[in-house]
Amino acid sequence: MKTKRILALLCAVTVFGLAACSSGGNNGNASNATNAGNNTPQQTETNTEPEVDKPFGKYNETVTITLGRQGVSGNNLPTGDTLESNQYLKYVEDRLNVKVKYDFSVEDLDAYNQKVTLAIASNNTPDVMIVDEQQFKRMAQAKMLADLTDVYDQYASPLIKEYYGSYTDDRVLNTGRIDGKLLALPNTNIDGSYQLLWIRKDWLDKLKLTPPKSMEEVTAIVKAFKEQDPDGNNKADTVGLLGEKSVVTDGGFFTFDPVFNVNHSYPKNWFKDSSGNIVYGSTTPETKEALKVLRDMYAADLIDKEFLTRKWEDNAGLVSSGRAGILFAPWFAGWALSDAVKTNPNADWIPLAVPLDGEGNRNIVPSVPSGMFMVVNKKAENPEAVIKMLNVEYEGIRLIDPASQELYKDLGVGWQNYPLNLQLDYQDSLARDIPVYDQAIKDNTSAGLPARIIPRVNSVLKNNKDPKKDLPAYADSLAFYTGAAVTGAKEIKKIDPIFYGKTATMLKKGANLEKLENETFLKIITGTAPIDEFDKFVSTWKNIGGDEITKEIAEAVAGK
Repeated sequence: MKTKRILALLCAVTVFGLAACSSGGNNGNASNATNAGNNTPQQTETNTEPEVDKPFGKYNETVTITLGRQGVSGNNLPTGDTLESNQYLKYVEDRLNVKVKYDFSVEDLDAYNQKVTLAIASNNTPDVMIVDEQQFKRMAQAKMLADLTDVYDQYASPLIKEYYGSYTDDRVLNTGRIDGKLLALPNTNIDGSYQLLWIRKDWLDKLKLTPPKSMEEVTAIVKAFKEQDPDGNNKADTVGLLGEKSVVTDGGFFTFDPVFNVNHSYPKNWFKDSSGNIVYGSTTPETKEALKVLRDMYAADLIDKEFLTRKWEDNAGLVSSGRAGILFAPWFAGWALSDAVKTNPNADWIPLAVPLDGEGNRNIVPSVPSGMFMVVNKKAENPEAVIKMLNVEYEGIRLIDPASQELYKDLGVGWQNYPLNLQLDYQDSLARDIPVYDQAIKDNTSAGLPARIIPRVNSVLKNNKDPKKDLPAYADSLAFYTGAAVTGAKEIKKIDPIFYGKTATMLKKGANLEKLENETFLKIITGTAPIDEFDKFVSTWKNIGGDEITKEIAEAVAGK
């Protein structure tokens, strides 16, 4: 997936902590894209229960926890340290007297999933693993999992509980419940991965244009950028709106999600229509209307004609070389877009929460609340030790414990080298940090701020003082401050799906259905198929599995 490619690239070139790629560092680099974290609750203990029975209670006798996990791609641990033997691991072990013994660690995701599947099939799993939804449900059905309901209530730290509690109606933690029992701790996906409209403001200024709001205004600006030589080089070399052949992807770069959303179309998601019927967003009349808009733009040369054959790197090259000045991408695109300044120091990217619909809303679909699950084997002798490990890890990841601030100091070693690579954060973690940046700029200091955010604040302060003079600082500021601030814009209107996850028929037929959908959409957009091909697609989609899936989702929703 192209989104994974950009995230991997960002991890490779920028030390920015727990980033959108989920593999940043510690020691002042311990939070951002998918793990930006903020306020730390006071962790006071007022009861008289034994210390060992508290969230951070250290065991008198060594407790051993067996672990199976995916490794860290491109790990930058210093020579001599490994995933199975490093300072983060020792930090957790020393604080709790818990010894972590690796059953296995497999770096490649497919190979890891094969290892997990084999362990489940042989009923020979370690004490704790991170698994996907299907693996979790398979283990639950086979009654292989420990009930963590009471363990979580007693041992989860206030911070961990606050993370889960920040998601309305317990919608994340509930994904780990089956028949009322908490059988897994899910990861959390924060708000804000939807696409913003990133646009070259210096081009707007040159052409005496104002930032757009409606889709019609967006189209007019694309046309101006394509035809009126905004870069002033007297060459017809600027491209229109950049595109991506995946068409629609949560967190995707260059995809067309906002064009669908402004037409009240939400492909790849499940909703109830005005009559209460369950519908698939890719099959609605509104989606057909959005495809017409894209088709007309492509025919008018307003969408990059070569988007079907371009790789992510090609699009990034168009940005950095100054040939592209408008595109859709998430807030963390700021890191990639900052490259344009290397070619032209006057390049000035701004993000906007547009296009807006007739009611002034930028409609968005929130990310799937969770997708990975930390499960504990019911045979584990100390399931509470796993929860304690998670507590300690996040005191380290967020640099709450002063001792953790010295681990791999200034080396940017990835947080995933902690034993439990479960990603947790507040739902509104991006928005929570914006007032911190605002105040730091006002006071012109990062003094007194939590350690986890100081490096990012320093980047914002440095860029605020001398804009674009330090490119890493500019990139951090453009993403964490400028881009992230727009994710909380008042125009944002969340459209919540009624169902996440996979049904039995999705697992069997989903790949073919997705292939049919994507190919049809691309043919319509590029004009190689008539717009009425959409109606044929809907009929075929229903006949080859869509109706079965719709029925399964209706049953699942009714059974909640």
